[in-house]
Amino acid sequence: MTIPPILVLLLLAHVLGDFYLQTNTMADKKSTNIEWLLIHGGVYSLCIAAILIIGAGFSRYWLFLVLSAGISHFAIDCLKMGMPASIMKRIPDCVKNHAIFKKKFIIDQLLHIVTLIALWWLWGECIPVREHAALRGFLNETSHTLADFMLVILGLLVIIKPVGLLIGKGDIWDFNKSKSGSAPNESQKGAGKMIGYLERIIVFFLLINNQFGAIAFVLAAKSVMRFPEIGRSDDASSLAEYYIIGTLLSMTSVFAVAFLLGLI
Repeated sequence: MTIPPILVLLLLAHVLGDFYLQTNTMADKKSTNIEWLLIHGGVYSLCIAAILIIGAGFSRYWLFLVLSAGISHFAIDCLKMGMPASIMKRIPDCVKNHAIFKKKFIIDQLLHIVTLIALWWLWGECIPVREHAALRGFLNETSHTLADFMLVILGLLVIIKPVGLLIGKGDIWDFNKSKSGSAPNESQKGAGKMIGYLERIIVFFLLINNQFGAIAFVLAAKSVMRFPEIGRSDDASSLAEYYIIGTLLSMTSVFAVAFLLGLI
């Protein structure tokens, strides 16, 4: 599967602008303050512009793409923060009450990605690609281009924070139902998050280098380290379920991202 370089640049800029350049303060305040929402939209647009300059030549279509991406991102965020009453009235109750409708994170990101694909389809082919980003061949060529490495960076950034948020928000699985006992403190949450980051990073690099046996070793080593903790728990079966589901979700996400980006 070959992803056009301009689309790679757009997706990379989206991940950077929507996850890594959006501070916790910005994420909290933009839901109630239009000024912070505008700031986020401005930072996002600047990120799109900066990344496109790296791999694409400047043209009027470049400007159309940057402005359209920024405005559409702002509009989708506004829609996510609170739909107008007139729109809500037109949505059937069966849709509003459905579990999918309540998964705002997934719907929000799907809308952003579909919008970027549509914008690339409209203007992406009209934007000249710089020579160092024109060719791709991560798995088939001995010499790699900037686009190849940006594709790897995109995959790496996606499996760290976006995937972590997706799993943590419980849109895929409600971990509160599978883990009983006292809630973990902030230190434990931070350690668990870092373990998840490192686990996915290691598996990602092993995966794109076809080191499948080493991936099994990483999972086995993690299981050996977790086994004593599970054994000491008052509710070992619930904690084991929590651990297995979290690990499998984490690994599945890495394989899915690498496959969708054409890295495997």
